[in-house]
Amino acid sequence: SQNNINIYEENFSFRIINAICYSLIICISLPGNSFLLWVVLKKVGLSSSADFLLLHLTVSDLIFTFTLVPWTVNHIWGWIFGNLACKLFTWGIFLGLYSYMMFLTVMTVHRYVAVVYPVFASSVGNRSRLYTHISSAVAWLISVGFSLPEMIFSETMDGPDGVFCIPNYNSMFMELFGYFSQIILFFLLPFLVIVFCHTRMGFAILQSRIRSRNHAICIILSIAVGFFICWAPYNIFLFLLSLRSLDVFTLRESVWEIIYCFTHILAYSHCCLNPLVHIFGGKKFRNNLPWSRVL
Repeated sequence: SQNNINIYEENFSFRIINAICYSLIICISLPGNSFLLWVVLKKVGLSSSADFLLLHLTVSDLIFTFTLVPWTVNHIWGWIFGNLACKLFTWGIFLGLYSYMMFLTVMTVHRYVAVVYPVFASSVGNRSRLYTHISSAVAWLISVGFSLPEMIFSETMDGPDGVFCIPNYNSMFMELFGYFSQIILFFLLPFLVIVFCHTRMGFAILQSRIRSRNHAICIILSIAVGFFICWAPYNIFLFLLSLRSLDVFTLRESVWEIIYCFTHILAYSHCCLNPLVHIFGGKKFRNNLPWSRVL
């Protein structure tokens, strides 16, 4: 729709800002997550369910990061890759985004069960790996399922400043469904689960005086706080877009461009959180840094 073109075709200065920030995100996320993937597979191994889930989270970040590259180009020269690539890269970026949120939630629940219900967690024993595989498969299936509509409705469109790859919903219902499925299923629900789990874990640790688990919980909590900081503004933006589509709320086009630029940069930087938190907060990962052998 023409509404979408107005939002997605920012003026050139905003496009350059986006391209620069996306490039910085890629430069941090790609080596960081690649290193994390290498450590998990080669050095640490998949000895625990937590490491297995971390592997999936890292793969999600890498999918997102790789598909962010053509979008960086898109902000400078428009979409030069054709309509099929438009659909595939749209699917890829949403797959990376949705799977990240799913695995962050699964990791939090996994840690919650281990801390709040340690007897049950230990009684599960070898079945823990089976449950991890099942939950991972479900997470990927949900992510694939909900990212497919984004692929279907994305297409190249000619605008005043060139060709762009944007969503083109066939109806108001599908447009609102896209907005609210993101807001509810991939932000509000994960956030509520994460808050609930960390609150219960905090009380459990205080009551049992267990300190050894604090470090692992702090790592997951750091990622969760970063998740909220990155994604809350973006989802507020989506909510405002839905109100705009319903003609109950409007802003000047220049204000939309500023909000779009700020919220997308903040949201897309989420793929840097995982490597930064684990590499600098996790000793077993930090010890595998090249310069750690010199120190």
